[in-house]
Amino acid sequence: MAQPQITPEQQENLQRYQQLAQQLEVMGRQIQQLEMEKRDLEIAKKETKDMDNSAVIYRSAGRLLFQTNLEEVNKYVAEEYEKVEVRLASLTKRQTKMVTSFKELQAGLSGSQ
Repeated sequence: MAQPQITPEQQENLQRYQQLAQQLEVMGRQIQQLEMEKRDLEIAKKETKDMDNSAVIYRSAGRLLFQTNLEEVNKYVAEEYEKVEVRLASLTKRQTKMVTSFKELQAGLSGSQ
């Protein structure tokens, strides 16, 4: 029995499908990493909430620790939290669009067989 020939269009769709699958996997890991960062920032916010302004606080920068004050830490945490929220929202929106494209390609590939 002869195997059915794959048209160039089907081959292109198959490659696009595989690329989208890889991109979705990478994007899923990025979203997961951002969610972990967000949780860490929420923990930092919670831990510093009831601290006294005179408390000694250290912030890490790579392998070093620097002494800082509560106001600077709260400002840093708030800024980072906002950045993570924006990046997370953007990635989630892109992921939703990619999933739609992925499903459409998947349906097209299933229907063409």
